[in-house]
Amino acid sequence: MNSLFITAASLVSEADVRAARLGSRFGRLDLASQLALLAVEKLAADFDGLGRERVGICLTAAAGSLSTDAAYWNGRAGVGGPSPTLFAYTLPSAAIGEIAIRHRLMGPNLCFVGHESDALSEAAHLILRGEAAACLAVFCHVVTPALAAMIQWSPAARAGALLLQRLDTGLHRWRENDRDIAAMCSLLSAR
Repeated sequence: MNSLFITAASLVSEADVRAARLGSRFGRLDLASQLALLAVEKLAADFDGLGRERVGICLTAAAGSLSTDAAYWNGRAGVGGPSPTLFAYTLPSAAIGEIAIRHRLMGPNLCFVGHESDALSEAAHLILRGEAAACLAVFCHVVTPALAAMIQWSPAARAGALLLQRLDTGLHRWRENDRDIAAMCSLLSAR
């Protein structure tokens, strides 16, 4: 049992968020947190069997929290000023907190801003170093139309999640050059 395997994979889009029914709290989250949480939810992982205190989370937010930051900043002109509820999501790592709260995960967590290549390899290394028994590798890419107009990027709203474990079998044996979470999610969630 020296190999790491990706044992579950999922991809979600903004359309999936609109159809999701995850309780009243879900509707208050920013879009990035909703997407990341829903991607993990779709894994249907048995966190009880993994030991919640030993499950880590590595998340990459391609655009950080810029969409939420812009919405918060633009809210200052509205009646009552910017939303205090939205303020909690002006950190790229907010989605990690939402995942950890919902699934009661207490392992190590890391947040990266930029390309998702860092999260999957770091998730593997958390397991290999013995810091986690299993790890979620999550990517989230949110660029709202309002932000896209400001920064001249294409609008986007998607997320994916992989569950990585030290096992003898799974969907895919992790290799050092497996870094692109989006590509791995596309490949494996179709299985």
